Amino acid sequence: MAVIQTTGLSKRYRDKWAVDHLDLQVEQGDIYGFIGQNGAGKSTTLKLLCGLARPTQGEALIFGKPLRDTVARRRVGALIEQPGLYPDQSGRENLRLYATLLGLDSPERQVDGILETVGLSSGEKKPVKHYSMGMKQRLGVALALLGGPDLLLLDEPINGLDPEGIREMRELLLRLNRERGLTILVSSHILGELSKIATRYGIIQNGRMVEQITAAELAQKCADYLHLKTDQPRKAAALLERELHLQRWEMRPEGEIRIYESVDAKTVGQLLTQAGIVVEEMGLHRQDLEGYFLERMGGEKHV
Repeated sequence: MAVIQTTGLSKRYRDKWAVDHLDLQVEQGDIYGFIGQNGAGKSTTLKLLCGLARPTQGEALIFGKPLRDTVARRRVGALIEQPGLYPDQSGRENLRLYATLLGLDSPERQVDGILETVGLSSGEKKPVKHYSMGMKQRLGVALALLGGPDLLLLDEPINGLDPEGIREMRELLLRLNRERGLTILVSSHILGELSKIATRYGIIQNGRMVEQITAAELAQKCADYLHLKTDQPRKAAALLERELHLQRWEMRPEGEIRIYESVDAKTVGQLLTQAGIVVEEMGLHRQDLEGYFLERMGGEKHV
């Protein structure tokens, strides 16, 4: 079942399309990694999906209902940019206030349960202004969990966190997905972290969807490559291209050559040695999410 389905979703500010005819689909149970460079349109898309901005064109369905459907919107929790917290109040007091504003039943019980879920103490008296960045982000997720949503929209929730804070947020999102069955759309530019949790990815550039791909499909597409460093990289590349008829390779910074085709490393070594080229390093590596992302974004590549 598609929890989010957009068709031609667009948002224009003056003469710029922040989101440009975006087709996006998030399935129930997904942790959907929304990838894009700064200014690609990630935050604007999330604002459109949670009703903080009105689309210029196109359609978006949440749980099969249009965005204006109040029942569907109650099933969505969102953390967009920085959480709106009252700095002189404790985390518990912030949650109680928002729970009251939302008109929730048994707000005390909900608040205590949510604080436990996100790893914050319900007895903590310290005002939010003295929280660490990681604590503030987890409290922001706690706010998004008020009302028991089925879908979470999280905009860069690990941005600015230290390694421990990133680990805590990662474990929290995995737990919410596995134990509560929440569908999560999370945007981030920290690709290594997304690769640890995402079941599906959407790559956006200049407001347009470049590709949507499952984690399993990505694992297949992230092809192995032969890593090679020599004392004469340009001569080596020209030789190998000519002798092995290479079509998919690239020259990386500091003279590294990557060959994305199935070639015999022993043959490569022999060809280079016979030509008087010293092989400094050679080994098989797997392309990671960042490498695939940069390739889809039109990064440096020789074809």
